[in-house]
Amino acid sequence: MTLRPPLPWLLLTLAVALFAMYFAAGSFQKVESALAAAVYAIVLCIAAIRTNAPYWGQASSQPGHAVVAPREALATNALLIMIAFLWCGLAFYAVYLGTSVRWQHGWEYGSACILFAAVYGYFVFRLSQPNSRFGETSAINRLVRIAGYQAFLIGVGLVWLIGAGKLATHKGDWAANQLFLSGGFAIMCISVILIKTNAALSERQAAAN
Repeated sequence: MTLRPPLPWLLLTLAVALFAMYFAAGSFQKVESALAAAVYAIVLCIAAIRTNAPYWGQASSQPGHAVVAPREALATNALLIMIAFLWCGLAFYAVYLGTSVRWQHGWEYGSACILFAAVYGYFVFRLSQPNSRFGETSAINRLVRIAGYQAFLIGVGLVWLIGAGKLATHKGDWAANQLFLSGGFAIMCISVILIKTNAALSERQAAAN
């Protein structure tokens, strides 16, 4: 048993959620648009939990669970974060370039999300290379710390977003705020899960040595 997210299912639901938000936002159906964004965030979080949970706590020592290297776990969770950024970037483009909803920064944030998705895709690629320095313990620990900072900063941003009443805005950034909330929540949760799994696998690996 290895860490493998249901990639085809995630990509299929990404497409469905993207079209759902596109049509809802294009009709200015804000509730339906928010639901589409929220549902995909929940799908990503559930996929991350189901993928990682077998390696937490006592479950990681059950018979039949193969030893998973921390680099494999990091690559898998980085892939999930990449998908979350990709979803947000595509949704920004779909809403602000493909509908009558207007906000001058929509394409900018969409491009930023695509850039972050590319960065995480690069991490996944390098972690998959057998002799890559990204697979060294020091590099893995560094990437895990980055995930921690990322989760903290996103958490602060979400608290501000909700506290400032941005979700109730009547300006053109209402769809962007929905994406900030849903996408940010998913990325924050997967980052925390990444940290938890890395700690569990590192402890198990140390006990085996």
